[in-house]
Amino acid sequence: MSTALLQELHQEVRRLYIAGSDLAAEDFRLKRLLPQFEQLGERAPVFKRLGEGVAALIRPAAAGEAAPAVKLQDLTLLLESVLYTQGSTAPSGGVPAQLQGSSFGLETKVSSRKIAGVRQALTTTGSGRYETVLEAFKDGVFQDLRLLPLAVSALGDPYAELADFAMNKIVPSYGPAAADYLVGHFNPAGGKSEVRKLHVIKAVGRPELLEEIFKAAGSGSDDVRAAAILCLAGQQEYVQALLEWTADKKKPIREAAYTALAEGGSAEGQERLYDAFAGKKDRELAAYALAKWPSAPLGERLSAKFMEELKEALAADHKDSKKNDALWNVISLYLIALADIRNPQLDEIFRYIIEQYDRFAALGWLHLLDRAASYEETAQSEQGLELLRELDNKSVRYLSYYFRAAQQLLTTKELYNEFAGGSMLDKMKARLAKDAATRNRVLQETLEEQILNAERVTYELSWDYAGGRQQYVWEMLSPDRIAAEWDPRWLDWAIERDAPELVSALARPGHSGVQEYLLAKLNREGKHRKDLDFVSSLFKGLERAGFNETERQELLISVLEQHKFSNPYSIHFYLLELMLGFPPSYAERIEAVVPKYRYESKNQLEYLASYLRSKQQVT
Repeated sequence: MSTALLQELHQEVRRLYIAGSDLAAEDFRLKRLLPQFEQLGERAPVFKRLGEGVAALIRPAAAGEAAPAVKLQDLTLLLESVLYTQGSTAPSGGVPAQLQGSSFGLETKVSSRKIAGVRQALTTTGSGRYETVLEAFKDGVFQDLRLLPLAVSALGDPYAELADFAMNKIVPSYGPAAADYLVGHFNPAGGKSEVRKLHVIKAVGRPELLEEIFKAAGSGSDDVRAAAILCLAGQQEYVQALLEWTADKKKPIREAAYTALAEGGSAEGQERLYDAFAGKKDRELAAYALAKWPSAPLGERLSAKFMEELKEALAADHKDSKKNDALWNVISLYLIALADIRNPQLDEIFRYIIEQYDRFAALGWLHLLDRAASYEETAQSEQGLELLRELDNKSVRYLSYYFRAAQQLLTTKELYNEFAGGSMLDKMKARLAKDAATRNRVLQETLEEQILNAERVTYELSWDYAGGRQQYVWEMLSPDRIAAEWDPRWLDWAIERDAPELVSALARPGHSGVQEYLLAKLNREGKHRKDLDFVSSLFKGLERAGFNETERQELLISVLEQHKFSNPYSIHFYLLELMLGFPPSYAERIEAVVPKYRYESKNQLEYLASYLRSKQQVT
């Protein structure tokens, strides 16, 4: 039977369904097909009937005949029946095999509306997609079976942050069964998306798939090979292969092999890493591998070698700047490889570095001295504190290290006496005025690092479209922590040095002068700095100082009315919370200032006015 002719007729019939059956009369395409059906109709009755149906359809309708739509329907019904009998469900060759399945415990209960939103986010480009996907994941939408293929395809999303989120969170959430699915859709010759698939396979843990990963490590693209090699870390049966890959011609492959050996921790791997560090070719690769996966035994061996090379470097001729740089390149790699190691040998090394401060500083090796200071800062020992005191006497650069170490060992009273009391002041008098000013600045900055932006606070985003969401920001330590961790005399110290944000954090009720200081700052600098975060700090300070709430509210609305800041994008959450406590009578005053603001701050003020109006109706 001429299946091709039947298919051609089927196409013409579909065309008429779209164009309209009234256009079938005298249709030249059907007229061209009619002779072929009439010829075949002499041998097969079914073609004769189809030919008659075509002839009836193209003939102009006469009185009493069926409408063209009915003729088209009759012809289509017969044609579809014939085509159906020509279909085949048998395989065209080969041997039948069992279909592969995956044990996903997923259902399809999520609404189509939610599915559609996620599908659009993952199949289009533009802003807002990441937020949509993030919210969907939090709500458990991805546990719907229909989103599994899209979750995997997101590994290749052009927006890297979204692709990484899919790699780290979404796809691993499907569990070990995701590894089977990924292997079935894995292309060893691919790029970043295939690398992310390998990361997921390693994360969910499927040892039975290691052989497939091993094949990719040997024959995939360079990116895929490196990622596959990392997946073999900790697998004893592949240690020999990893050792061989450390001799590969390509640097990314060697780098991955060293990292996998460091993670695995085998005796053979540790020996190879030591040999690589002792050599020249791959010392840097070995250093970064050990920085990522530190080893205490190997750290001891490298520490002994570090001391030897350090003394040799100090004894060398440093007149040639190129030789000096080459020596530093060697020393700096020890700092990388031993970044997270502590042992008695390193204690001795860093003590030696501090004792030889003048010589190392003359070489310009300040990073070495900084590392020694950092090591002693975390030692939490009296000896370490004394070494940092020596460094501080050498350079103000190390005052912050000394201060942080002292925090761990001294009481709050002792800490203040050491850095702001008589002993420190006497030291400053003995120095040049410029040095004293620098030390004051560094000490203030150190305190601000410890106190400001040091505690996470969560706010409800209640206005406009953001209703129901939360956002956290880093703010100054709470009053309770300030009272427990800082000597009260620091407040006077901060006022004397005119550090308003520090004064705000340290403010407390009953202190003479803190309220006056903060009000003066608000009246003077609030007009010039045009910084809502700064104004927010001042109002926090006034609250901590016990300033009357009603007066704070009146002060804040007057700040808004005077428009002391230049079109802030948004109003700080703390200030908005304070405004939400405004009396309902402030509604008109807020409505009056709304036109002065733009962006999100305008939305916040509009919400505030509406909120206060609603309070008026209740009262």
